[in-house]
Amino acid sequence: MKMIPGLEGDIDDRRRLPERRFTSRRKVFRGGKTFWPNGDSADCVVHNFSATGAKLELVGSVPNTFDLLIEGDSIRRQCSVMWRKKNLVGVRFQITAELAPAVGPTKKPIGSFKRYVEACESLAQSASPSDRQMLLEMAEAWRKAIRLLRAPVR
Repeated sequence: MKMIPGLEGDIDDRRRLPERRFTSRRKVFRGGKTFWPNGDSADCVVHNFSATGAKLELVGSVPNTFDLLIEGDSIRRQCSVMWRKKNLVGVRFQITAELAPAVGPTKKPIGSFKRYVEACESLAQSASPSDRQMLLEMAEAWRKAIRLLRAPVR
């Protein structure tokens, strides 16, 4: 194996760290549903969960990217598979560029996300009934994201 100059010890040192995630995960045991790019879907079990990812149990093969909807949650998250082991997969949630700093090492003020709630509600006032419903759901999703980001990590 060819090593990159200057990075000889980085990989081994990283593997010794017990926790490499940005946010700690909490154990849960909830049902979920995956939605694949080809239109298929599959049920799953969510074993742990955080603002940035989760560990899922699925039967059969899983694509590298898919959407996840967790039982009791209205947010459909885009996921990328980070690791696989038998019927378990670890996924990272794809976070928009605006949201990423809020869960990473440098935190952006959560209050700045309120403008998205206000924009959705403002657009909903002059939208058609079907678009109005979608915009109000988007505003609620932003409110929920703000609440999740404010919640203490356990």
